[in-house]
Amino acid sequence: MSTSSSAPCARPLIQRTLTHLAQPADLNHQGDVAGAVIFRLIDHAAWLVTLEYSNGPTATRAVQRMEFLNPVREGGLLHARAQIERVNNTSIEVRTTVTATYWSGWADDPEDLAAPPTPVASADLVFVAIDVTGTPRPVNPVPGTRLSSEHLHLQQEAASGYRRSSP
Repeated sequence: MSTSSSAPCARPLIQRTLTHLAQPADLNHQGDVAGAVIFRLIDHAAWLVTLEYSNGPTATRAVQRMEFLNPVREGGLLHARAQIERVNNTSIEVRTTVTATYWSGWADDPEDLAAPPTPVASADLVFVAIDVTGTPRPVNPVPGTRLSSEHLHLQQEAASGYRRSSP
């Protein structure tokens, strides 16, 4: 994590939500969704917001806090909402909350509306913006631009010394 203070953000801090349907393969031996499945969803949601905000690759640096609040049953829709809380020179702090929603029956029956969301988990993570060699880089080197996947691929090739043959 960078030791510098938070820089003023010219860009708005963003948030994203990922949704996952709890399936039989996600269950542990007790019949609840495994904590690893929930954490993976948290990590992916947080990674997506840092990737978008920093205009390039990021890596999980630390989990500052992780709390499981309620179990999730098969069929629950997990919603992981990640929001950037703070941006430093090379690091981004993200808060992610997970809720679950359940339906009791058929969509055409007005009695079968979704129950209110159930809090499932929350976590605070730190990501570091990295270049193609894995070295920390400034979070937002060129405000308002985003590297294309082809440009990132070419940077990785250059860093590794690998060159594609001409078609």
